[in-house]
Amino acid sequence: MYHPRRIMRTLLILALIAGLVLGYGYYHAVTHGWMNVNLVDASQKQYTGNIRGAEIRLLDSNSNLLANARSDHQYGVVRLIHPEAGDCSAEERKASSSPAGQDNWQKCFRTLSTWLVRWAGQVRFAEVKLANCDLKRVPVTVDESRDDWWLWWVPLRHIGGKPITYFSVSISVDGANCVTNSPGGVKFDK
Repeated sequence: MYHPRRIMRTLLILALIAGLVLGYGYYHAVTHGWMNVNLVDASQKQYTGNIRGAEIRLLDSNSNLLANARSDHQYGVVRLIHPEAGDCSAEERKASSSPAGQDNWQKCFRTLSTWLVRWAGQVRFAEVKLANCDLKRVPVTVDESRDDWWLWWVPLRHIGGKPITYFSVSISVDGANCVTNSPGGVKFDK
């Protein structure tokens, strides 16, 4: 025969376990993130990709420095630069060649992902240096989205996994003005 106390205790334990599982998913989503930065030239009639070889400083509404970034010379990929861990590009290249490389990449990614969620939502402006042209207080657009943290425990390929918060930062500059001020011109990704 079922005892009401035993049933209540079992239901309470199940509710507590479910709360802990869901709570961990929410915690992970708000403490880990990833940022994609798009740096484009608004003066181009046709989209030519990210600007290559730029240095970027991400600022809050009071122009306080939040993070440094740079776009690479090959593809224009903008990489955030952690004050201690750097941009993780060396670890990323070595990740496919050895288990130790994979561990180093995971450690670096974890460092970047927990660092950027502390300030990413505060980004309002950027300073952009293109060749010899400096652009100050360029307005940026920040979009934020979060994984479905309540589904993190589902063991399916396209559902589940540890949830994170995604930040998409769009910086649009007027490269036509920079080209006239810069003897080398601005490098664009083709």
